[in-house]
Amino acid sequence: MEQVSPTRMNLLQRKAQIKLALQGVELLKNKRDALLKEFMGEVQPLLSVRNEAQKELRKAVDALIMSLAIDGSEKVESAAFAYAEDLTIKMEERNIWGIKIPHVKTEGAMRSPFERGYATDTSARIDETASAFKMVIDLIIKMAPIEIKLKRLGQEIRKTSRRVNALEQILIPNLTREMRFIRDTLEERAREDVFRLKRLKGHEKT
Repeated sequence: MEQVSPTRMNLLQRKAQIKLALQGVELLKNKRDALLKEFMGEVQPLLSVRNEAQKELRKAVDALIMSLAIDGSEKVESAAFAYAEDLTIKMEERNIWGIKIPHVKTEGAMRSPFERGYATDTSARIDETASAFKMVIDLIIKMAPIEIKLKRLGQEIRKTSRRVNALEQILIPNLTREMRFIRDTLEERAREDVFRLKRLKGHEKT
């Protein structure tokens, strides 16, 4: 422990610092609890979307394999070019305890076979394959901001926990030891002053 000057001013200062640190711990714990609640509330939705995406991806791949096997790669590739369309993604952010959390919006809907412009003799299998992969893309776009949110929340929870530990395990104990040292030193000086005063009075009487 670094030696501190045992003065009443330093004693009052340490008391004030401990009080402030305890208030900081309470605020940080409230923040951590709120972040944990937000984090846990997003875990199940993410798992649900991820499971749905995996299921839809398997269906899409199966549909693609069937289309390739029956319609041939040339028709599938031709339809793929016709299916190409722009997808606009807008990302907004909202603030949770100072953390910027993304919110994604998409613009653009899947067009019909005629709107896409490819030949009408293209089989329904290819159209179903395109629809299946469109569903996968939609689920990935839905899943991405949740994963980003959980990552940022997790980072902030860990950072907040480290701050709480630093206050509870390092700063407050150090301040408490310093305060105890100052108080004990001041009390010892007071006892010595009383003892010297008694000796002085004893000499005056003699």
